[in-house]
Amino acid sequence: MHFDALTLAAVAAELNTTIRGGRVQQIILPDPHSVGMEIYADRQRHYLLLSAHPQASRVHLSGQKLRRGVEKETPLLQLLKKYVRGAILEAVDLPVAFDRLLALRFDHPQHGPTTLLAEPMGRLSNLLLLDAGDQILGVLKRVIPGENAQRVLLPKRPYVLPPSQDKLPPLDNGQPDYYPRLSALLAAGGRLWRCLMDGIGGISPTLAKEIAWRVTGAADGNAEAGQVVATIAALQELWGLPASGEWTPGLALDEEEGLTGFAPYELHLADDFLPTETVSQAIARFYDQAERDAAGSADAYAGMRNGVAVLIRQAEERVSRQLAAIAAEEPEAGEPAHLRTQAEWLLALQSQVQPGQQALVVPLGEEESLTIRLAENETPVEQAERMFDRAAKLERAAVIIPKRRAQLEADRDYLAQLQSDLALAENQPEIASVREGLREAGYLRQRPGRTLKVAPDRSKPLRFLSSEGFAILVGRNARQNEIVTFDEAGPDDLWLHVRDVPGSHVVIRSGGQPVSDETIQAAAQLAAWHSSLRDERGVAVAVTPRRFVTRAAGGRPGLVHMRNESTLVVDGVLPSLAVG
Repeated sequence: MHFDALTLAAVAAELNTTIRGGRVQQIILPDPHSVGMEIYADRQRHYLLLSAHPQASRVHLSGQKLRRGVEKETPLLQLLKKYVRGAILEAVDLPVAFDRLLALRFDHPQHGPTTLLAEPMGRLSNLLLLDAGDQILGVLKRVIPGENAQRVLLPKRPYVLPPSQDKLPPLDNGQPDYYPRLSALLAAGGRLWRCLMDGIGGISPTLAKEIAWRVTGAADGNAEAGQVVATIAALQELWGLPASGEWTPGLALDEEEGLTGFAPYELHLADDFLPTETVSQAIARFYDQAERDAAGSADAYAGMRNGVAVLIRQAEERVSRQLAAIAAEEPEAGEPAHLRTQAEWLLALQSQVQPGQQALVVPLGEEESLTIRLAENETPVEQAERMFDRAAKLERAAVIIPKRRAQLEADRDYLAQLQSDLALAENQPEIASVREGLREAGYLRQRPGRTLKVAPDRSKPLRFLSSEGFAILVGRNARQNEIVTFDEAGPDDLWLHVRDVPGSHVVIRSGGQPVSDETIQAAAQLAAWHSSLRDERGVAVAVTPRRFVTRAAGGRPGLVHMRNESTLVVDGVLPSLAVG
């Protein structure tokens, strides 16, 4: 369970900055365990999910519009539409410190104040709508009186808080026995994370193991009596985040299992920690990926494959942001020269500038002039110097930005190739090879002192034999494409690749000899089959002698330029060929 009280505090802080003060426009049931809301705030539509699923209880904003999954209007949905739809979200708060209880407080123009309570507590999770007097109006999961009922949750009953646990709070509450109890807890020994889970409130296994790592250097480190100060320091550092607001949300990634968790703070116990912009983004991505893993459970490597897919997607988003940033910084053609011309005229005619003058008009010829807008708080000399500096920066940018753009575009193409490689990978070493391609390209950081669990990819390019006896080589990833094209192919061999999409490099080892249409057709089908257009009809495949293929700028494996090519259209099906 990753959704603990600290994560809920991070979510509450995010909701207070994004949707508080917004108007509820729509309410739906995405599934039998959840409520979804469309809230209009700050001239944007936001989508809020509140789930009481026994294995996936959570609260977070969704990046996509929520879809209705339950057609029947339940009693709770009817009440929410009456009392909450059209209401203003006045406040988001945590009624009980260090507990998984979130209150959304609404004010309806007709029905007045109500509170929607979310209790994301695993199998005990629930959603309740309360009136202004804390009486239950509606509840998702009714709890009737009985031997096992810790509290009764029924409409028209007063709401009762979840029973408190006999545990220490994660922060010193001023009680004189706080430190003695913590010392006794640690002195009992055993795994530190288990001690924290058993003795301190508001702690999930994820948080407990992170604290254990910060105290002992290992997630499964043992508890010792002498760890009181270090444990207090780790607890204060993490539970001080609600006050400081210095959240660093992200996803935990295991090299073999894929995404294994999320947190609103950096997780050091994970193989990789992927930062996200918001805690909602981390939660949503984790559960979206979990659903995809469950749907694709027939794939024995689904977890590892999807984990690498997340890394590639994150790298692609980074490249897109950088491309957008340099596009905003790139000067327009002639802009530096125009600035220099203005600065030169401003220096030459500075004596003509009068106090308070807003513009200097320079006649350049018949019916042509140059207008220079004058800065209010600068002398003509100061403004001219600033314009010269700006022109110099733009001139440097005009040289640097095209090179940087070319590199980023090469990286974008390389990431697209890795995405294709991942989809076609058939085993763990091939998936790991894609991950290593990301690391070698600089899109994965290496944590100090952490040993990589990477099985070497000993796979080789595929080899087939045509009916004429020509060997046909097929690279299955970027590294193998590099080998096929530049190590094994001769200059007069035929080279094939699907046009405009990532895929395999295919080579017919002809040595310049005539090649039949049948062989070229089969090789083109191999190229289409080993690409992102597998199973498509009418795939365009480029064919050219290998000597007309050169490495693309940027140095990324398998990226090439070609010329003098012809185009063959085939279906993306696997041809019948003998394995070479």
